[in-house]
Amino acid sequence: MNSYLLNAEYDFESSNTELPEELEKLLANGFRTKQGCILLKDFQYVGPGELNTDFKKCEYEVFLNDIHVDDYFKHIKSEVEYLTIGLKLAKRLNKELRSRFDAKFRIIVSFYETTYSGEEVDTYGGCVVKFHQIRPSAEYAFKFSNLEDFKSDAVMVIE
Repeated sequence: MNSYLLNAEYDFESSNTELPEELEKLLANGFRTKQGCILLKDFQYVGPGELNTDFKKCEYEVFLNDIHVDDYFKHIKSEVEYLTIGLKLAKRLNKELRSRFDAKFRIIVSFYETTYSGEEVDTYGGCVVKFHQIRPSAEYAFKFSNLEDFKSDAVMVIE
């Protein structure tokens, strides 16, 4: 992650990067709670069945609280811009979650550059921000202890 941040000349603590209007609305509209899970209010959800364990709750949150920055921000000069927007979103999301809930959260930011197989695009670049509540009995099941194994060019975890 550090090499990408240096390349983008991005300072996580003092950045004034603006979020696209749609992402601002997503945060402003807040969250909802379903079977003890904290979910983004504006996202459509499928019925989870019974979420009767911490593992199932974390799994449901990780699956559904999945924000693809590139879906909201199309006009870029460089794919690294997806990363700077994703980091700003993560910072704001962290602030919102801390102010609204008495719980600990894990926010994962992953960034991918476009890759090619010959002249064909293999993977399109983008940035994904996910979050879930940290629950004692499932904490390690959803912890990225070895970030080198994560299938991404850059990863940041905020707790």
